[in-house]
Amino acid sequence: MSRSTFSRLRLAKLAAGIQFVMLIALCVGLVANNVSAQSQPKSIQVLLLTGFDVKSHEWRKTSALVREVLEKDGLCKVVICEDLGILESSSLKKYDVVLLNYGFWNEPDPSSDSKQALLNYVRSGKGIVALHFACSAFQEWEEYTDVLGRVWKKGIGGHGPRGEFKVEIKDSKHPITRDMKGFHIDDELYARLSGESSIEVLATAYSEWSKKTEPIVFVQNFGKGRVVQNVLGHDLAARKHDSYQVLLRRSVSWAARR
Repeated sequence: MSRSTFSRLRLAKLAAGIQFVMLIALCVGLVANNVSAQSQPKSIQVLLLTGFDVKSHEWRKTSALVREVLEKDGLCKVVICEDLGILESSSLKKYDVVLLNYGFWNEPDPSSDSKQALLNYVRSGKGIVALHFACSAFQEWEEYTDVLGRVWKKGIGGHGPRGEFKVEIKDSKHPITRDMKGFHIDDELYARLSGESSIEVLATAYSEWSKKTEPIVFVQNFGKGRVVQNVLGHDLAARKHDSYQVLLRRSVSWAARR
């Protein structure tokens, strides 16, 4: 074999070796990228129901802020809807959490099919998070009290003048309130809520109006689902409070079993 032929063979083997190494590196890279993509948790799918609120609650503005807070860092993907009829849609099952930024006294309750759909939704293992005046919605729907644990009934529930009060953390080990400290907030303090369910109270505040310590953030299971209620958040100013936003993000995460 001539020297030139030998050199050509060596170069061919070297080229083949380089191509093989590059192919292996490419495969490893593809596998690593695929594993990385699979390890990234999918955004929590949230259906935010709103609308038909009283004039003192600017629900379009607060809903937009809630979506902004939840979608930060890709935690959630939020769809805002003002039509309760969506509860009857087959698309409801794609959402991990139904978030209620909703409250009215002058509009009719949802249809019987919508009510049953929401009950089936949470019983199947999905989550519900109720914010502020949502505890007053659906006054004629008795099972709504069972779902939320506590509700504002006309002539019983209420609040004193808006002002600053301290929220006390009662369970610093629960995922929603873990390691949180008590905080002051300028807000409405709902009191005298009705309900008999065995709720787990995570945060409280003393009401000068009711002269009692009232539950502020509380949770319960309903069927296989998780329900969170936070009665704070009267307006944009209250919902811009850092602790409120921590509670909001954690509440949705917990309800979605994240």
